[in-house]
Amino acid sequence: MAPIAPLARPQRSRRTMVNQSYASTLGNFVASLRYESLPASTVHAVRRHLLDTLGAAIAGAAQPEPQATWRAARASFGLSAGAAIWGRNGVAAPAVAALVNGTAAHALELDDASGCDHSGAVVVPAVLAALASPGASTDGQVVVAAIAAGYDVARRVMEASGGYDGHNGAGWHSTGTCGVFGAAAAVARILGCDAAVTANALAIAGSFSSGTWAFLADGAMTKRMHPGHAASAGLLAVEMSRAGLSGPTQVFEATWGGFFNTYAPGCGEPPLLVADLGSEWRIHRSSIKPYASCRGTHAAVEAVIALRERLGADEIEGVTVEVTATVEKMCRNKDVRNFVDAQMSLPYTVSVALIHGAADVDQFDEETRRDPRVRAMMDRIHVTAIDGLPSNVAARVSVRMRDGARHALAIDVPLGSPGNPLAQEALERKFHSMADRVLGRTAAEALTAAVSRLGEHGDAAGLPALTQPSPIKDC
Repeated sequence: MAPIAPLARPQRSRRTMVNQSYASTLGNFVASLRYESLPASTVHAVRRHLLDTLGAAIAGAAQPEPQATWRAARASFGLSAGAAIWGRNGVAAPAVAALVNGTAAHALELDDASGCDHSGAVVVPAVLAALASPGASTDGQVVVAAIAAGYDVARRVMEASGGYDGHNGAGWHSTGTCGVFGAAAAVARILGCDAAVTANALAIAGSFSSGTWAFLADGAMTKRMHPGHAASAGLLAVEMSRAGLSGPTQVFEATWGGFFNTYAPGCGEPPLLVADLGSEWRIHRSSIKPYASCRGTHAAVEAVIALRERLGADEIEGVTVEVTATVEKMCRNKDVRNFVDAQMSLPYTVSVALIHGAADVDQFDEETRRDPRVRAMMDRIHVTAIDGLPSNVAARVSVRMRDGARHALAIDVPLGSPGNPLAQEALERKFHSMADRVLGRTAAEALTAAVSRLGEHGDAAGLPALTQPSPIKDC
């Protein structure tokens, strides 16, 4: 019996289809993007966020979520030569490496925020994994441009989907739902895809868009996996586009099933997807975290640390923390049975900041979570939602003392925000606090130096290997 011939498709111009969609506009933008068109401040921001993401992932690699992801990936796909697994001596196919490394980058809640939410944990693992793919450019300038494109597209999708409050308030975790488009854009640039293939990769990425806030109910581990899945899926979307799979050209704007009408019904503003494209770089809206907790808790933590010297913890009668409705819903929980619960809890983060004067990784371990002093302080903290705050990272904190005294502080732009950036020295100190314990100081300094020069000195092919520990490391 003769094989059945494939059905002939209508011959329509790919260029005509591409020019009718938001995906095509983004595809043209990404495919034509060059390092030389990036402002110096944007190149600097790429290097800062790259270093911060690598530090978070290297330290996070030993956490349960990336460990489980790595075991599952090995069982399902086996091992093959390819992309580096950060923080350990392993390699895997690029899509697997992106999955594992993206999960590791988010595992300690120390990765950047305020992008698509956690853009670094999506875009950076996708880009560095793609360096091991056939046809990838390892030119450092292309890597910088790819990361800038990924941050830009991921954040733009979230902004056009009703912004953080609208999209996440509906139950979607924007890191996964919006981040996959940023990963696809970044990988397409690394692989030198033309505008049509890039637009089609974005169209395919829409079918991978996923992730909800259901993890909040019990501190489930899936939160950490969302950026890894988005990174891996974005890479796969590009490879599928290169292989000839077609995606919906109207992925964003289709009336039935389009991203905006499905994921942001009634609150989306689609024109924001391409507003100021190429002139307003969205990486500059991302923040770098000084504390190991949800970004929505940082303003309150910063406030109580600033007030702490005037207070005696035992003399505090009560603390009121005023935040936006979205942050109140996400972070009001006082049931902190695990690491994720604690990092997402305003009562807990404010308590450890008052008791210990810090909110670093060590303050979220089981011993501290069970500390009677912390538990007692949590009972005195009330979180409430108010209108009129300038952003969802702002907070108002009021402390009532047993003697009747009151102390209050408002933080509108917490440390790490674009308008209140972490100093370069503090950023590098944070990186070394994460990376040195895994790589050793000398190797961590070599990685810092390589990132700081990215785009200036040719090839970046050796960059992923610098994220892996040598058999013997200095301490």
